[in-house]
Amino acid sequence: MTQQIITPSTASTEAIYATLRADMLAYQRIPDGITIQMLMGGEARVYVRAAPPTVKFPYIAMRLQRQSSGAYNGYREACMLEIQCIGRPESQLVLVSQIMDVVDGLFLGYRQPNAGLMFSRERARQTIPQFSQPADKDVVGEIAQYQLILWPQVLTDLRPNPS
Repeated sequence: MTQQIITPSTASTEAIYATLRADMLAYQRIPDGITIQMLMGGEARVYVRAAPPTVKFPYIAMRLQRQSSGAYNGYREACMLEIQCIGRPESQLVLVSQIMDVVDGLFLGYRQPNAGLMFSRERARQTIPQFSQPADKDVVGEIAQYQLILWPQVLTDLRPNPS
């Protein structure tokens, strides 16, 4: 039996991914209202870690690295969210850049305070170099990494012990 993930949530890694994906798909760039789905021809091709083998291009794959320290009893996490937008053929590089511009619009200044707290602080973005043989040289892409700070939902669920 599969449990339905309710977003927004920081209750688990799966819920964090679901929240980030939902926020990416719901985001409309200001002032033109462009969305990632519009640029992808109306489809929601945003995947965790890897796209399926029969994926249509372009698509987004995301990966999250989570790290906590003892400074906040392990609750505050410094996360690195990596977003890869991959296109094929090479002529999709402009479209890939347009999609990543929309992604930047969301994650530069991102905040999700509705279940726990996630917010962004920094970003690095680059175009991947063109592949050579034996890789597919028609594949193009951009990669961006966003530093997210995460305070998990469990903190809002803590209740004082009755005396």
